[in-house]
Amino acid sequence: MRFPDLANYNFAARPSGHHVHKSLISTGASETATASWSAAVLCRFRTCEQASTIQIPAENESCRTPQLPPNPLRSRLGALGIVHVAAFLIAFAIPSANATEPTKQQLDFFEAKIRPVLVANCYKCHSHEAPKLKGGLSVEFREPLLTGGENGPAIVPGDPEKSLLIKAIRYTDADLQMPPKDKKLPDDQIADFAKWVAMGAPDPRTIQSAAIKYSASDRDHWAFKPIKKPAIPDVKEKDWLATPVDSFIVAKLEENGMRPAPVADKRTLIRRARFDLTGLAPTLAEVSDFLADTSPDAFAKVVDRLLASPRYGERWGRYWLDTARYSDTKGDVNNGREDFHFPYAWTYRDYVIRAFNEDKPYNRFILEQLAADKLATGSDHSALAAMGFLTVGDHFGGKMNDIYNDRIDVVTKGFLGLTVTCARCHDHKFDPIPTKDYYSLRGIFASSVEPEDEPLLGTLNMTPEYLAFATKYNELTKELGAVEAVKKGPKQKELRQKGIQLRRELAELELNDPGSPPRAMSLMDARKPVDSPVFLRGEAENRGEVVPHRFLEILSGPTRPVFHNGSGRAELAAAIVSPGNPLTARVMVNRIWLHHFGEGIVTTPDDFGNRSDPPSHPELLDYLATRFVEDGWSVKKMHRLIMLSHVYQESSENNPRYAIQDPDNRLLWRGNIRRLEFEAVRDSLLALGGQLDTTMGGRPVNLGATPYSRRRTIYGTIDRRNMPEVYNQFDFANPDITTGKRYETIVPQQALFMMNSPLVVEQARAIVNRPDFRNAHGEEERVKLLYDLIYQREPTPTEMKLGMEFIDDAPPVEIPASALAAAKEKEDAKAGKKAMGKKKTGPAMALATIPAGGLKPVGSWIRYTHALLQANEAMFIN
Repeated sequence: MRFPDLANYNFAARPSGHHVHKSLISTGASETATASWSAAVLCRFRTCEQASTIQIPAENESCRTPQLPPNPLRSRLGALGIVHVAAFLIAFAIPSANATEPTKQQLDFFEAKIRPVLVANCYKCHSHEAPKLKGGLSVEFREPLLTGGENGPAIVPGDPEKSLLIKAIRYTDADLQMPPKDKKLPDDQIADFAKWVAMGAPDPRTIQSAAIKYSASDRDHWAFKPIKKPAIPDVKEKDWLATPVDSFIVAKLEENGMRPAPVADKRTLIRRARFDLTGLAPTLAEVSDFLADTSPDAFAKVVDRLLASPRYGERWGRYWLDTARYSDTKGDVNNGREDFHFPYAWTYRDYVIRAFNEDKPYNRFILEQLAADKLATGSDHSALAAMGFLTVGDHFGGKMNDIYNDRIDVVTKGFLGLTVTCARCHDHKFDPIPTKDYYSLRGIFASSVEPEDEPLLGTLNMTPEYLAFATKYNELTKELGAVEAVKKGPKQKELRQKGIQLRRELAELELNDPGSPPRAMSLMDARKPVDSPVFLRGEAENRGEVVPHRFLEILSGPTRPVFHNGSGRAELAAAIVSPGNPLTARVMVNRIWLHHFGEGIVTTPDDFGNRSDPPSHPELLDYLATRFVEDGWSVKKMHRLIMLSHVYQESSENNPRYAIQDPDNRLLWRGNIRRLEFEAVRDSLLALGGQLDTTMGGRPVNLGATPYSRRRTIYGTIDRRNMPEVYNQFDFANPDITTGKRYETIVPQQALFMMNSPLVVEQARAIVNRPDFRNAHGEEERVKLLYDLIYQREPTPTEMKLGMEFIDDAPPVEIPASALAAAKEKEDAKAGKKAMGKKKTGPAMALATIPAGGLKPVGSWIRYTHALLQANEAMFIN
């Protein structure tokens, strides 16, 4: 039994998609500014290169055709708009100011650093989403950015200083600021835009409308060919081979006159394996046991033990959550209808962790995430939580076409490595995916709805906690119903705010109350499944041929069957895991390989299409894919096959000649040095200090709260509207898009976090307070212990000498009274803001705070330990 539902609360309108930060959207243009005639023409030619960021009107929305204004006076920023038809025609005659074809790296930079900022901050006023295109400037495509606005071109490729867009976002001119109203972009984002313009403003978003004819070479792409298990190569260096994987690597090396590096030492191996499989540094006992085990299968025993650890699912589950664009919030919502919280997203996160720990066969993993509601599971409804894969995305303010687009994107990128959403407005520009294929999939998701009552994941027990929760829920629901019943009156604004507040309280009650029963964010088939018409040029009101539900032609042939079972999700899932599908197994083993080596056999894990680089070892990729299926789609068996190979165990020792011949180490002549993700850094710090809370599962926690949480980072709240700054600085996955490989940057803020965060300082203190450290005999033994703990190795003689000198030269320091006073004053000011009703937010970079009364002196050993934690060696694995 479920307590009364929210009046007018449409649970069915809680789907997924990409996020536009509502609080950051602006233009700086005059409110009276309207669009130019050329922008009206642009509106009729909307296309996309990455449709996941293109907003298409919902079915009941019209494509607005702005009118040419009678030359009003406008603000300088909003402008940047076109006033002459000739300028517009030039945009088509000269598609780029830079004739050089952008490189893949440049386009990747645009997709990771530029497009998301434009979507989040500019689209609502400078794209087709705007009721009136501010100043006539559209940032939706490259051409209008080049032709620009009423004040001239928005960007001058190659010259940031002459680009009005750069001037606007830098806030160097009080009359030219974007976003306006003191919502200046962070410095790192401004630097990214300047760098992007300096490299020629590479941008794949071009305006085109003609249908594309695919050539034989487009269809003959390696990824679309059937998988055939290759023969294991015969090589000269047979003594180096440990598994069949090594044969494929050595064969390529021998072709190029190269030899593999020797196997790494045992300390390096256990550090590498422990971080790879659990995201945590090895303990002193684990290192000692491995060093003492001289049996031939010593490393195999380490791998098996780590695969059996519950920490494994937390590590590899986080990788999948990157792919699933996981978030605990909905992003852009309709405040008049729903709150921004996902009260039950955590049940999907916990499902993923369990699935990896249990080694759920990957084909079953796919079936459950797409169609658990269609599988026979008896009285066990736990698999329904899997469907959060489809439903944890952005809500786009309730724009259903964008929600369907997002679900198509996460399914096709996540499982197939294809950018199918690029066919939303036109046939795919590079891959043989016609628009009809996109709308066949759209029909499937348009025929799937979210149930008004999320299904329970277990038995509903009438415990005191549940009864108290239900009582509070019913009271709030009744109050909300009374507010929504008032349709007219003088206090509509106050009532609307009251409704928003009540929805927030209801969502937070479901999220946080211990009596709230866990539920699944599932889907179900609509009563009357519908086939989707093709939206010509992506325009919902401009409809073409109606297409049936079915799979992609390039993967299933022109005579592929039509799906007739309800929405078709179950048949779609079956087509994805079909043995005849050449992509599913390839894509997954490539993802596994990527996280073991830092780079995939295919470098674009979410795009196996014609724009991807060819695989470095195509025969190895197919061998792994066939073994994956033969081994029952077991992810853990794939780990074991890879990790017991000598190529995984290679040392990172450099070879100057090879470094010139193969600078990116694509042939794997040595082990790659890899930077740890933020989760592994934070979790290991807590573990080293003996403070890591290993409680598994449950509702999300605020990692920045005071006192700071010691839970693993995977259990921290992910708010796609307001990501902690430290996450962005450490290249955390964008929860708005599928992220198979995180973008990596090196910025000063990363070092500043390690230097200044109370979290890091307090873990240094905790390490020094460990019993084994305090009981160590002599300073040299303590230095050695710190190296064993943090780096899993002994210090060199030089490092020992430097450590002893540091301790001798750094006496303890007391906290100055002025520092205590300043901390107390800051604490009081924060409390005052909270009392005045200001929004409470966690610390931006520290991710932990310590009250003034908790400040303690930092002694020489703490400072020395802190210095070791800041070194590169603590942040990288080799």
